[in-house]
Amino acid sequence: MTREIQVTVDQIPCLVIVSDESQALLEAKAAGRAIIAVEKDGRTLPSAPYVVPNWEDVSLELAELMARRHLGLPWTIGEGQRIVVRELVERDRMDIPAEEKLSREEEMFRQEEGIRTYIKGQYPFWEFGVWALVRASDRRLVGLGGMTAPRLPWEFGEDLENYRKQVQRQNGWDVLELGYRIFAPYRRQGLGREACSLILSYCHEVLRCRACALIEEKNQASRCLAEGLGMECLSVRKTGTLSPERLLLFAEKC
Repeated sequence: MTREIQVTVDQIPCLVIVSDESQALLEAKAAGRAIIAVEKDGRTLPSAPYVVPNWEDVSLELAELMARRHLGLPWTIGEGQRIVVRELVERDRMDIPAEEKLSREEEMFRQEEGIRTYIKGQYPFWEFGVWALVRASDRRLVGLGGMTAPRLPWEFGEDLENYRKQVQRQNGWDVLELGYRIFAPYRRQGLGREACSLILSYCHEVLRCRACALIEEKNQASRCLAEGLGMECLSVRKTGTLSPERLLLFAEKC
């Protein structure tokens, strides 16, 4: 069976082809269409950016997501009164303040090839990562934030594993690491809290995950923000790897 779904994203019409037939998918792909494959009798389907197990999993929202992937447009993670969280686009690299000191991992977002590779490789496969935090009033980039696979110092390994087991026992979810950065000119305005609230809502409703966060002991602002988001400190350790300061592992209450 083959189904056509017409969607419009950012005023651009896009036809999405959904099928469980190999030939139809191949023809649609050759014609430059956005495609969604539906599994059928365990057969191998031609390469598709998204494969769903049943027709019941096909929705207008999924079709819009695939249209955006196909057209190279960002997916919106959440919208608040003052902040919009969306996927990064290549032009965002031009809007990161030159004086902003980024981490080694974040430096790729200043580079044309780095941000392009990240966008193409991260979002379609994982559906999470580092996102753009933009001001709702003028769509100006004011920071970065998102959910990533936890990469904590080994000293926190047992703490994280115990928390993950607790979360999995409770509802079968996994654990991701929350991180955010508001650029210096836009700090002390409450934007970080609104952005993190939107990110956590997506984490719960779409990713079905709980969040943890690693915070320096002296970073009182981030500690207060984490507590305001319903997180609690699980452990305090001095690692000597990421920071000479003691680090605190925060996590959402189960």
